[in-house]
Amino acid sequence: MKRIFIILLAFVGLLTSSCHKDIWKKLNDHEARIAKLEAFCSQLNTTINSLQAIVDVINSRDYVKDVVPVMDGGQVIGYTITFQKSSPVTIYNGKNGEDAHTPLIGIKTDSDGAWYWTLDGEWLLDDKGNRVRADGSVTPQLKIEDDYWWVSYDGGTTWNKLGKAVGQPGADGDSMFREIRQDDKYVYLVLADGETIRLSKGSGLTWEYV
Repeated sequence: MKRIFIILLAFVGLLTSSCHKDIWKKLNDHEARIAKLEAFCSQLNTTINSLQAIVDVINSRDYVKDVVPVMDGGQVIGYTITFQKSSPVTIYNGKNGEDAHTPLIGIKTDSDGAWYWTLDGEWLLDDKGNRVRADGSVTPQLKIEDDYWWVSYDGGTTWNKLGKAVGQPGADGDSMFREIRQDDKYVYLVLADGETIRLSKGSGLTWEYV
């Protein structure tokens, strides 16, 4: 009987140890996913600010001087664009793989020639139902809290809850930019919805929204 009791204690001990290891592994995996998404969120906010700066560049008829790749682990994850008069901007083209769906914030011009913010391809509207201009004082801001994406339109004073940030598969192309390329005359910024902004690389040339 004593021998059986000792064997049972050993079995329970092994089972408890295995459960603890499994719990810690899940916690560590969860924290790693959150850390990865938070880093991705930081890149998205940088790109959102850059989008607004690009609208200012377009409105001022500035032009591109240089485009320098941003490297991470031997891979190009974005580009820093410098202009003749305006401050440099950094745009990330990284993708979030399959960790989550990412809110797609972009800009689009309408028939009035003004630039407006979009969210997941739709016009971003204020509390009165008006479209929010991208060349104004409003800059969308993203964060991850309680495993969900949140967006603020007032500098972080209030936040609106969006989709799940962990555990919901995302798709390739969940970054704000589908492609960034250039030739001798232009830099092409292809947004996630397929819209393309064409920026001039020389004085006397013009930008164009394709």
